[in-house]
Amino acid sequence: MEDDGEHAERPSLRELEALHAVVTFTKMTAAAKSLGISQPAVSRSIASLEARLGKTLFTRVGGQLIPTAEAVVLDREASQIIDAFDRLTRGRSETVRRRRIKIIAPATIAHHYLAHVLPRFIEREPDFQAYVEIGTSSDVERAVTNRDADLGVLDEPTPHPGMRIEIIKRTVAHVLLPFGHPLTDRPFLDVASLEGERIVALPHRFQVRTLIDRAFHEAGIEPNIVMEAATSAFAAQMVGEGVGISILNPFPVMIEPPGGLISREFRPTIAFNTAVITSVAMSPSATVRRLIVALRDGLDPNFSTEESL
Repeated sequence: MEDDGEHAERPSLRELEALHAVVTFTKMTAAAKSLGISQPAVSRSIASLEARLGKTLFTRVGGQLIPTAEAVVLDREASQIIDAFDRLTRGRSETVRRRRIKIIAPATIAHHYLAHVLPRFIEREPDFQAYVEIGTSSDVERAVTNRDADLGVLDEPTPHPGMRIEIIKRTVAHVLLPFGHPLTDRPFLDVASLEGERIVALPHRFQVRTLIDRAFHEAGIEPNIVMEAATSAFAAQMVGEGVGISILNPFPVMIEPPGGLISREFRPTIAFNTAVITSVAMSPSATVRRLIVALRDGLDPNFSTEESL
């Protein structure tokens, strides 16, 4: 039979598996161990794939193999083929192992949003296994860029060439008040209306604190800060206890407001973007993609941050 040569140029499944393993682990030894084959076999598969495509797929930096843009794109497409093949040929235990996802997020997002979404996601994905770690925003970014986590969720991630950023929620700063507070009669609250009010503030490591301080300074008003709270959730609890009011991102604290709180939009407008971040060196699996959609939509077509305020 005559061969037109087209099929000979198609990558083999072994080559695609080697590509995915090296993209994931960035080292030949670790990639070989994950596949259960020798390191030379992985090296040969990568060399064969590069020759077949006529492209360089990895560059060596400090002992690690960093995928090129072509490798990342190819791996993203190839991972769908590999996942499909695994479902057809491997047992359930292997499928469960491949669907274990490590998630990292700050405390407020973990306790008030992941705790809201993950139980229902698990109901829909019986083979899904989550490992959730809580850390600071810096911890989240570092874990994702180092590929120590499959995805992170946080507010206002710092742009980084090693991260993909997908916005899942957009909100604006609100003033949290206890029910019955005189200021709840107003549709929004500006700096002048807060003069003299006791304020529970976030620390200066939060960008919103800098923006709020600037707004007060420009208005010529000294904020009456009586407490600094390390998390939005704790700040909200302190408002509920009558310590003072607080200006912060209402998402996700106000999904289920603690202790009789109400909020009003703060002026000048301070915008927030809550995002999912993933590593550009790892192609998100189909399960990770579905989880990102669930985080964006709250798993409820009628869910709305605005309705929670």
